Amino acid sequence: FKPIIRRVNEMSFALSINTEIPRLRSALVGASKTVETSMERLASGKKINSAADDAAGFAISERMTTQVRGLNKVVQNINDAISLVSTAQGTNREAINIVQRMRELTVQGLSDTNGVLDKTNIQKELEALIAEIGKIGENSKFNGRDYHRTTMYSIQTGIDDGDQMHFHANYMDPSFLGNAFGNVSSFSRGSNATITLDNSAWAKGSHKFAQSDVIMFTNIDAPNSQTGTNTYVVNSVTDNSDGSQTLTLSSDLSANDADNILTGQGPIGFVAAELEFPPVGGVNVIGSGGTKSLANLDITDSTKAATAINTIDATLRNLTNSSINLGSIENRLQFSMSNALSTSQVTQAARSNLADADFAVESAKLMKGMLLKQSVAAMMSQSRAQPELVLSLLKNQ
Repeated sequence: FKPIIRRVNEMSFALSINTEIPRLRSALVGASKTVETSMERLASGKKINSAADDAAGFAISERMTTQVRGLNKVVQNINDAISLVSTAQGTNREAINIVQRMRELTVQGLSDTNGVLDKTNIQKELEALIAEIGKIGENSKFNGRDYHRTTMYSIQTGIDDGDQMHFHANYMDPSFLGNAFGNVSSFSRGSNATITLDNSAWAKGSHKFAQSDVIMFTNIDAPNSQTGTNTYVVNSVTDNSDGSQTLTLSSDLSANDADNILTGQGPIGFVAAELEFPPVGGVNVIGSGGTKSLANLDITDSTKAATAINTIDATLRNLTNSSINLGSIENRLQFSMSNALSTSQVTQAARSNLADADFAVESAKLMKGMLLKQSVAAMMSQSRAQPELVLSLLKNQ
């Protein structure tokens, strides 16, 4: 073999039976992995498809996904709330139109140029209009909820606990509209409890409380609004120098009213009925808010007609203020939705920068990987042929 070995050494390159197959196989595995990764990213559009790709990035991306999906649902919630508020404004607007017509009829009916029959006919139309307001308040519904009766709403406007907006739609009932009500500023307990109330609308001619009124209490403590179940008869009324009224009641306050209703946010008292003591003796209960309420408006009765305009004007103020409140709520909801949309868009952009694939980069990596696979495969083929070449040299000797 010495002559053969000497001849091989004299060649310009060396041939070895030991090949580079293991190293080439490792290179092929790496190139294949690059191709697979790039194909996965191009197919999914995501740079991070599992926690193995980037553990920290995966966690951040999932948190951002949670935020984006929550904000998108928030936008839907707010849109639904805007629809509710817009609907309530529409029905409130119709109620205002009805009351405007009622005022027109009342102004006409209070004139003595109208005979008894004329006033009776006007009263019939007034009663029909009052009934229509009651129907609007009772039957107006949004997604099954009667929003002029069940007036408290809490809207989820954020993605975390407590991120809520609370608001009231207006309570619409002829027995409440036009009636005496006031904000409770203080109260005392005892066998004859006292309540001090005030109302800026009293200066505009709205009804004040009177002896023999039957009153109840409620509050606007969102989201925990409550209305008491107890009624109290007003034994006496004191008009204070600051414009407020102090009512002395016929009994002590119930534990529920004193501890929950009156200690809540924005407690108010309102007339629920009225006691009447006829000359023949006994006592009558005038329901539906008593003589001061819109429900009992009557221009044919001289004792009631004397304050009919006050009742209607108080009703108009109530409905107008409710429209203003609902409009303000709608504007606030619009801004909340705009903020949620903006935050969602910015968060999606940030998540995209973190987790989305760069198609130009991944396409280049894919082409590079495919070229490497092809070249490695070719080299492996050449490497496998090299021992055969050495053996052929041996065979030729």
